[in-house]
Amino acid sequence: MSIFNWSNKKNNTNTNGSKKQLIVITGCAGSGKTTMGKELARQLGYAYIDKDTVTRDFTDYILVKSGSSRGDRESDLYRNDILPIEYKITFKLCREILSCGSNVVLTIPFIGQIKDWSKWLGIKNQAKIEDSIDVRFIWIKHDIDKEKKNIKKRNASRDEYKLSHWDEYAVSIDGIEPTEAYNAYVYVNDCDAKLSDTLEEVITWINK
Repeated sequence: MSIFNWSNKKNNTNTNGSKKQLIVITGCAGSGKTTMGKELARQLGYAYIDKDTVTRDFTDYILVKSGSSRGDRESDLYRNDILPIEYKITFKLCREILSCGSNVVLTIPFIGQIKDWSKWLGIKNQAKIEDSIDVRFIWIKHDIDKEKKNIKKRNASRDEYKLSHWDEYAVSIDGIEPTEAYNAYVYVNDCDAKLSDTLEEVITWINK
């Protein structure tokens, strides 16, 4: 099942096919961002970037040096000091690749930002993403049981807190949706969803 939002025609229009594109795939941990992002990039021939791949080793190093743990994604140190830098670096990398003439598919959680358009504008300005770039957001609407299964399967240290405080974490992400300003494509990644069918719809949406 997938949902289209056509409320903002201007942002959805690739006027002559020459506009460079940044496709931002967002969603909670274990929602399927990486699976969708890699396959979409492959089919479109776009560069693929994953925020965690770009920043994880550096972040883990800084956390350990600061006396925290590699898997810390909950402390004020991470949320207030490190995460904003992760986002800035990742989007600046996107800008660099875009400036070389390649379109980009990016996977990034964006959970706190997807609820507030002004936060995206701040990140966009920091990273100096030009207004001429056609930026599209895809939000993967979570299935909490499926996410927990995927998180357990990947067995990453950054997920230890989530799993040990699962009920609390589940409540914290319940009901998160993109604000209307994002004009996002919303993909419901449930048991009945077929990625191949969704990608056909996404590519049609991207080419509008």
